[in-house]
Amino acid sequence: MIFSRCKFCGHEEASSFLVVTKKRSSEYFRCKYCGAISLSDKCFLSPSQQHERYKQHNNALEDLGYTRFLGEFLLKTFSFLPSFPISGILDYGSGPNPALIQLLGLIAKKQRENKTYKIETPFLHCQTLEACVEYLSFTLPPIPNQESIVGWDPFFASDSEKKQVPLVLCLEVAEHFEQPWEGFAGLSRCCCAGGFVAVGTLPIPDEMVTPDDFKKWWYKDDRTHVSFYTEKAMVACGKNCGMEYLGKASPRIFIFKKGEDALLKG
Repeated sequence: MIFSRCKFCGHEEASSFLVVTKKRSSEYFRCKYCGAISLSDKCFLSPSQQHERYKQHNNALEDLGYTRFLGEFLLKTFSFLPSFPISGILDYGSGPNPALIQLLGLIAKKQRENKTYKIETPFLHCQTLEACVEYLSFTLPPIPNQESIVGWDPFFASDSEKKQVPLVLCLEVAEHFEQPWEGFAGLSRCCCAGGFVAVGTLPIPDEMVTPDDFKKWWYKDDRTHVSFYTEKAMVACGKNCGMEYLGKASPRIFIFKKGEDALLKG
C-alpha cells in the first residue's frame, strides 16, 4: 500500500487503492483524516483529452431538466445566504456553453421588466424555460445586469479577466480540480473580501466506506472527475485559502465566506 499527502487537508495518511474495470485500472488515494478521495496524477487525462471531453457536454437551457438543476442550485444558494448587495457574479468553470450565466441574464432582464408574478407551481414542476425564469425572477433577490455576470474557464474562457466579485458560483467544477488547494485558491482570488463562494458538487456518501463501494459509485465514471469531497475536506480546502465554511445549502451545495484579511497559503 502506497501513502501520499492528502490534496485536500494536507495530512500524510492518504492510502492508495485500485479500481479495476473492463476498460481500465485506476489508482486512487483516500485520506484517513478527512475521508476525501483523489485520482492519482498518473491517471489524469491530458489537457487535450479533457478539452475534447468537455466539448461533448450538452449543457443548454433548452434542456429543461438541466435548467431546473441550475435553478435549484440558485434557489438553495440564495436561500442560505444572508441578504447582501450583489453587484457582480462570477461563474467559475463556465464551460463551453455558459448556461448558468445565460440563465442569470434572463432572470436579471425579467426582474428589470417589473412584470414578474408569483407562480404557485413548485419550481421543479415548471414546464417551460419561460416559467422557470418567471419563478426565479420572483423568488431570487435582485440579480445584477448582464455586464456584471461573468465567467471564467481554463479551456473555454481562459482569456477572460478573473474579476473580484461578491458572489462566486462553482457548480459541478470542483470535482475536476486536479489540485483542490489550487482550485479553491482560484475561487478565493475571484471573491471580494467579505464575499461568498458557493460550491456545488456531489460529496462522497457517508455509507461509502470500502474501495468496492467506490467502484460502484457512478459519479467517478466521468474520467474528468478526479477529486471527491467530504464535508471535512471542503472545510479544509476553504480554510487553506482564507475562506470560512458557513455550512451546506443542500446536501451537495457548500457555502463559504471570504475573510476580510484572507491570505492565500498556496
